[in-house]
Amino acid sequence: MYLIKIGCLLAAFFSLPPSLFSQDTTALILRDIRNKCREINAGKHTYRKVGVDPSGETSEGGEATGYFYKDGIVLIEERMYWESGKSQRSIYYNNGAPVFIFLKESTYNVPFYVATFNSKLTKVTEDRSYFYKGKMIRWIDAGKKVFSARDNMYTEKEARALSLAKELYDKVLAADTSKKASPPDKHRTK
Repeated sequence: MYLIKIGCLLAAFFSLPPSLFSQDTTALILRDIRNKCREINAGKHTYRKVGVDPSGETSEGGEATGYFYKDGIVLIEERMYWESGKSQRSIYYNNGAPVFIFLKESTYNVPFYVATFNSKLTKVTEDRSYFYKGKMIRWIDAGKKVFSARDNMYTEKEARALSLAKELYDKVLAADTSKKASPPDKHRTK
């Protein structure tokens, strides 16, 4: 019952027109996005998973996993590895649209196979992007600077993030075999 109430509240909230934004409205939307992400994380172990290749090239490999709740993708997690670091990206979706993207990048002091590699010297940065109705409403960059003004840098970041979110969403959707009919068995007797 609680999840139904939360779902109704989120549906109502996500249907508000962007022109109603004030600082208070943005704060409420951000709170609802955070609550939605917590809800998804809490149920993650029960979701159906579909694996795909990651979005880009890596020197040491990578993986991406889509999590389905009922018939919709609610989360995609992508891990990519390089000689000099790794990245972990989580994209949370609501009705097929990204609502939050979290990127954590780890940069090693030297490539992991060099004798002087020290995991304690790894530099870790985080980047957070919040979305509402297909627009980024807040971005917190790796330097922990908060952006909300729609300047060129902001809109370029928004376009790249939305493009990646769509690319991964489409890949996971295409790889989902649960909806595809299996071919008829040629050896079945009549």
